[in-house]
Amino acid sequence: MAMKKTRVRVLDLGNMTFSKKELVRTPDEAAMIVSPAQAVLIEHHELGRILYDTGNDEAWEATYSDDMKATYPITKLVGIEEALAKEGLTVDDIDLLILSHLHFDHAGGLRHFEGTRAGGQVMASETELHDALYKAYTAPGGISGAYIRPLYCLPGISFQPVPDEGMKLADDLVLFVQKCHTAGLVGMRVKLDGGWVIFCSDTVYTREAYEQQLPPGGAINETDDEFFENLKLLKIMEQTYQAEVFFGHDIDQATAWQAKGWIE
Repeated sequence: MAMKKTRVRVLDLGNMTFSKKELVRTPDEAAMIVSPAQAVLIEHHELGRILYDTGNDEAWEATYSDDMKATYPITKLVGIEEALAKEGLTVDDIDLLILSHLHFDHAGGLRHFEGTRAGGQVMASETELHDALYKAYTAPGGISGAYIRPLYCLPGISFQPVPDEGMKLADDLVLFVQKCHTAGLVGMRVKLDGGWVIFCSDTVYTREAYEQQLPPGGAINETDDEFFENLKLLKIMEQTYQAEVFFGHDIDQATAWQAKGWIE
């Protein structure tokens, strides 16, 4: 469907509450952090309705590993269907679905798109797909770290690979691939009336990590080098486009953007 202009809305998909050291490097062993799950809904003037990520699986207690549930306990869950319904939409109203990466808290709602228009062309990094699909079919029980085979190996889902050099979907919507956090993580740059916004997803979790150059905690990133190299590229992009950066799991930013409603 044709839109008059491009606008975005950050959807609240709940949160997880856990030790801060699992998210951001910190010497405070006792510090806790609330980590939001979210999706970005875009109404694009040419491309229609686009969804970036799908949050956690509502059946997480059955599908997630005991280690995941212990390390990243879910304290609030809003399914993607419920979040879309709050906007008067269903999964059938989505024209294009983009997954930043295939970790459980970003691809958990993918099953709802089986057999839909968007589910027939899910965009994800080509490098990420090679890595995630290999792990899905070689790891014991189909679980490898934050990858869970039943969440994204689905009969009614087909993928459209995004090459490492990225992809321009429109003049005001560009996908770029980051070699950080996963083998290939799709970031998104969107131009609104107020300027460009860079959605970097989990390559940088929080504003604190971005501004203070704090590497991620936990064991997701293989080396700190990939974080610092990607951080440098993001800062160059931020300066080049005079953009605002939207982070992967910053509860204050997520809450503020959700309160704004639609942003043009």
